[in-house]
Order: sequence, then structure tokens, then C-alpha cells
Amino acid sequence: MRTGRLAPRSAMGKGLRFLIVFGLVAAVPPLGLSPKPPWWGVRFALTIRGTYVVKDPEKAFAGDFTYKALWEGTMERDGEDFLLYHAKTDVQDWAIREKATLPGSSRVLTEKDVPEEPGIQLNYILRQGEDLRFDFEVKGFQVPLGPSPERFELVLPSSREDSEEGANYAASIAKGTNRIRIAEEGLEKASLEKSFAWDWKRQQWAVRDNGAVQVSGSHKVTVVITIARH
Repeated sequence: MRTGRLAPRSAMGKGLRFLIVFGLVAAVPPLGLSPKPPWWGVRFALTIRGTYVVKDPEKAFAGDFTYKALWEGTMERDGEDFLLYHAKTDVQDWAIREKATLPGSSRVLTEKDVPEEPGIQLNYILRQGEDLRFDFEVKGFQVPLGPSPERFELVLPSSREDSEEGANYAASIAKGTNRIRIAEEGLEKASLEKSFAWDWKRQQWAVRDNGAVQVSGSHKVTVVITIARH
């Protein structure tokens, strides 16, 4: 019976080296193919607790409200900028209670008396230096809800910096900051979360024929941004 001969040690070494090199070559993606660019899931959680007063010599309206919403979407690079896509918004809590004190009577109004609930809008993400700035605003409604010849727009949170309206809002922040920014380098992490909070307060007077009308409002805001890399 014939028996096979073992290959010379030098030949075995060559074969082993070939297999190792071949394995390395096979692990390299074909030329012309590149990894897909990353994208990020974005969760923007907003909580507002506020009050307002509208008062003239004959009537007074005092309200308090809460609003909690979660904005969800995605973002991706577009050259030097970022594109933001909205997926859905979940209003988790919305309630308002206004007490109207009228000549000879009083009444209470609620969110059922508001034509449309507030709406959060995440407008865009802007690169500024090494940071990414999130521009958002909350569309509100007019107050008082009760019977009044005059109504005023209820001021709700905003992070706008590039408009007169945004500057006016920021000027009435009593504590904290509404500058929603994250470091761009944080996008390299698998996920990141950052919180922001501020207190806002304003009181104004409008002069009318029957006397001055007091219009005041305040609110506390919390924003939590969560970004996950994909």
C-alpha cells in the first residue's frame, strides 16, 4: 500500500501564508464601495408650566397651564449642514384652567375652550462654530379665554436667536438660558442626552380709554434632547 508524502516544511509555510493573506484580502470590501453615511434619531422632549393674568378695571382673568410634548425625527449630514426630518409629535399632557372674574359673576374655562392646542415646531439645526444650535418654537393662542373685548397672544417658549421676536423673548428670561446647543463632536458617540431649563417672566401694561390693562405671564421650561447614532 502506498502512503502519501508530507509536503516539505517550506511548502507548508508558503501555503499557510497564502491562506492568511487570502483571508485578509477577502475581508476588504470591493473597490468603489464605501460605508453608508451615519444618520441620527432625534427625540426632543419639552415640558412647560406657566401662568398668565389679564386684568382691567372691570374684569380679571387668571390662568395656569401645563404642556408636555415629545417631538421625534431624524437628522443627517448635508455637506457642511444638517437636514432635519420630522416623524411624529406626541402631546403627552395639555391642560389649562382660567378663572374669569366678571362684574357680578365668575366662571372657569379649560382647554376645551381653546380652539387649538399649542404646537411645538423644531425648525432647523444650524452649525455655529463647534456647536449645533436647535431652533424651536411653540405656537400658542390668544388670552383671555373668557369674554373680553381685547385678547393678547400668550407668549410660549422659543429658542430663536435670529429674529427680533426671539431677542424680545430672551430678554425676559429670569433664570437659565434658552440657547439649545450641543457640541458637534458628541455625534460620534452611540448616544447622548442633554437637558436645558429656564424661567421666563414678563409684565406689561396697555393703556385704554377705560383704564390700563395689565398683561403678565410666566413659565418654567425643561427641554431634554436625546440623539442616537445609526
